[in-house]
Amino acid sequence: MEPLRLRQVVLITDDLPAARDEAIAAFGFPGSVRDEEGMAALGFVHEVFSFADTFVEIVAPISADSPHGRLVAKNGPSGFMIATQVLDLALVVERAAEHGLEPLMHQEYDGHMISQWHPKQLGTLAEIDQVDPFESWHFAPRIFAQSATDVAVDIVGATLAVPDPAAVASTWGALTGASVDEGHTVQMGPESLSLVASGDGPRGLVAVDVLAADPHEAGRVVELCGVPFRFVSADTQEQS
Repeated sequence: MEPLRLRQVVLITDDLPAARDEAIAAFGFPGSVRDEEGMAALGFVHEVFSFADTFVEIVAPISADSPHGRLVAKNGPSGFMIATQVLDLALVVERAAEHGLEPLMHQEYDGHMISQWHPKQLGTLAEIDQVDPFESWHFAPRIFAQSATDVAVDIVGATLAVPDPAAVASTWGALTGASVDEGHTVQMGPESLSLVASGDGPRGLVAVDVLAADPHEAGRVVELCGVPFRFVSADTQEQS
């Protein structure tokens, strides 16, 4: 399988200070990093928190009258986006074109090539990035200096609720070269992305799995911005 990682989950809220406090209380993050100028140009403020080498970003619309501001007012805080990492983004874009798909955005950001994809294609607003070297990530090295692993070691999975799990999982596989099992789970290196049927419920990012630093904490759930973060043990992860 080609190198692939689920590196970051993104949550959206209308109260960033409160969400920041909740994230720190839940996971013991010592601090965060931010790109104030770049995010302001997109109409957001944000905070990015680090586990060992996976990340949680929380964004809030600057204006309540913006499309995203109205979305949060209507639906409340929720999952917003995931960010994945590939070795060759040009190959992903090439494969997408073969399937009649193209990114919403494909450009350079801080020396790296990034892309964003429509929720109808990949189940949520999704970023697929080429960050070099592959062991690195945006805002390195300062993002890694803020890591906290005493409560949860890393993100190991995320769940997307979609109308057609099989189709979306297949698209992820076609674009990234990832393996997809019969349960519509996309394997992304040490992480996994599970596609489940949304039915009449919410769509998009609906759950995140984190590896518990203490195996006895497996089964515990904390909620950030309306999204459950489920603690799993290494044994549970291997069985899934």
